[in-house]
Amino acid sequence: MATTTDLGRVRERSSGRYTCTIKDETEVAIPASSIATLTLTLYDVATGTILNERDAQDVLNANNVTIDSNGNLIWLVQPADHAVVSTRPNTIERHRGVFRYTWVDGVTKSDWHAVEFLVEAEPEVS
Repeated sequence: MATTTDLGRVRERSSGRYTCTIKDETEVAIPASSIATLTLTLYDVATGTILNERDAQDVLNANNVTIDSNGNLIWLVQPADHAVVSTRPNTIERHRGVFRYTWVDGVTKSDWHAVEFLVEAEPEVS
């Protein structure tokens, strides 16, 4: 079952760590050995601008994302993942990361998990 998690506010160009559990349609965790594909698309909600080249990027134990035998996903968020798109000072943007995954359980199945956060721009200092 697809879900969206709201993380609240983060700072522009900050590092971080996001964790969740990848589950099937019955809410059972999917082990890494059963996952066929896992991609991440990260974008600014208002403009649709892709962030840090994460446009359906393969993240199955790659590109700062790991998933273990218990279905636990860990995304080590990079500073470029929290880049602000706007040039307006003191802006706050809503960014969304969508993990799309497929797994094999007799037949190939698919689902997604999304995470949203508000990215606060660094204060303008003159």
